[in-house]
Amino acid sequence: MAASMTGMGSAEIPHGEATIIAEIRSVNNRFLEVSCRMSPLLSMYEKEVRDLIRGSVRRGKVFVTVTIQGQSEEALGLKVDPRTVQGIRSLLNDLRKRAGIREQLKLDHFLKFSEVFETRGGTRELEQLWKGVRKSIVQAVEKLKTMRLQEGRSLSNDIHERLTALDAHVDTIEKLSQSSAQQTYDLAVARIREMTNDVQLDKDRLYTELSLLADKLDVTEECVRLRSHHRLFFKALKEDEEVGKKMTFLLQEMNREVNTISAKSSQVEISHLVVRMKEEIEKLREQVQNLE
Repeated sequence: MAASMTGMGSAEIPHGEATIIAEIRSVNNRFLEVSCRMSPLLSMYEKEVRDLIRGSVRRGKVFVTVTIQGQSEEALGLKVDPRTVQGIRSLLNDLRKRAGIREQLKLDHFLKFSEVFETRGGTRELEQLWKGVRKSIVQAVEKLKTMRLQEGRSLSNDIHERLTALDAHVDTIEKLSQSSAQQTYDLAVARIREMTNDVQLDKDRLYTELSLLADKLDVTEECVRLRSHHRLFFKALKEDEEVGKKMTFLLQEMNREVNTISAKSSQVEISHLVVRMKEEIEKLREQVQNLE
């Protein structure tokens, strides 16, 4: 089943006296792009976070936020390194003066340096914290996937209805075109006979040319190709893979066939149906942009 690129998921994991909260949301994007926002203390694990996302998401811009609520130095086994903080403060102030920046230093500036924290008991406490963070991210990703599939199901239903409407328009256009081609042929024959009443013509050649004219007005091939594109669309909706790009290409081909039908036909009824089909194709294009 096709999945939407939009969705969100969250999870909470207890960690001693603290609570680890992972929130993940995704929006449309041409490729997969992952943005992480979490404590600088966990910066060394960003690659693993991105790998967790890539294992479940193929397309979209994904925002990952990890916060730790109710934590304390004792709960996390962390403490601030005063000497490092003073050193960073001195460097930032020197940079601010040299660059002519008037903005005062804020806590956020220091949090970009994971060195301001020290772990008690070596890296063991940090590894335990990461295990909790990883567990919360995994659970949040699963909820994200569930929501994206639900959104994808709704999109698929809407796309299915629009494709069914397009099929109905194609059937009507094909019938109108066949009757129009025959009428054009009959009118042309009558008109030429009237104009050349006293002139000797090669009737076989005449009928051949008129038949070619009628064939040029026939849109059967375009209708056949449109139905073929529609079948591929229906099939893609049921596939569990990246389908958005494939559908975008099919829509381009469908639009090309509809334009050809419009150019071939002079019937008002067909022109009206062509306008409706273009409207449906444009709405399909908007919906497909949301699919993974």
